[in-house]
Amino acid sequence: MKRRNLIKKGRTLTFWMVTFGLILIIICCVTQTVYSQSDIAAQELENYYRTQEKQLLQETKDYLTEKGFANSGVTLTRVVDEAGKRDYTFTIHHGKIDRMNETERLELAAALNGITQLEGNCTFCHEFLMYD
Repeated sequence: MKRRNLIKKGRTLTFWMVTFGLILIIICCVTQTVYSQSDIAAQELENYYRTQEKQLLQETKDYLTEKGFANSGVTLTRVVDEAGKRDYTFTIHHGKIDRMNETERLELAAALNGITQLEGNCTFCHEFLMYD
């Protein structure tokens, strides 16, 4: 009789241990699902910004071509901080820009600032790469 009680208690203990283990596995799965969903939102936001960046880069090249600076070298660099603030720098090179005076370059930079707009917490800077 004692042996049966021990076996019964052992089975009950095993049942509860297995149940507890399965509950822990379910909790881990749910937690991972939540984390992966937040990663998807971050990826979607990053994809949105990348698409917008490509469009801005193309618009800048098109504007420069329209203003007589065809085949300009244009590079877009971005820095993203922990809070999600994005700082963009357009680096532009063209022989005609090298020959412009400082006032004309400032006017061109101001005109370029007018076409570079992105939603969100973004700042833009236009730099001209000069060769002597």
